[in-house]
Amino acid sequence: MIHHVNNEFGSVCLTVEYDEKSQWVFYQWKGFIRMQDIKLGYNKIIEQVAENNAIAVLADHSQIVGPWNEANDWLTNDWTPRAIEAGVFYWAINTGNDLFSNISLEMFLNKNSQGQYKVQVFEQLSDASKWLANRVMLDPTPKKVSQMQNSVKKELPNLAKQIEAKKEKAVMDTKTSGKRL
Repeated sequence: MIHHVNNEFGSVCLTVEYDEKSQWVFYQWKGFIRMQDIKLGYNKIIEQVAENNAIAVLADHSQIVGPWNEANDWLTNDWTPRAIEAGVFYWAINTGNDLFSNISLEMFLNKNSQGQYKVQVFEQLSDASKWLANRVMLDPTPKKVSQMQNSVKKELPNLAKQIEAKKEKAVMDTKTSGKRL
């Protein structure tokens, strides 16, 4: 199913769909995009990633006109952590010829070097698609590994507390049940 995000004038500025055959979410921006469009659109992308248990996203930025770097802080600090949590592990981005859009993308990528997902930028959508297809085919389970790592990280403090409590109990048991010969 194709989802659309409309700008304030009612024109479609983003299409998002899950490609079941390729097992990724595909999105395409069109025209000049404003901060409110970006927030609505990227939240729709996360929704589709989570709903379809996708690990990969194919982005087409080739039809963006103008800069969108005003959204870089929000994308870096808000959207990216949520996208990773939703399961994004691979992200292929097709750029266009718009200098300002490409500078915005470069600024975002420089700011957003968290290393928790793999991103690659291409000049042709077909090249981006091939790269992403190879990633998904070769390593279809990074989300499961990431979820296990997050689960272990969450459980470590609890395990440490349990071990400490058992140590304290053992010390107390030794003190109270110790007998003199």
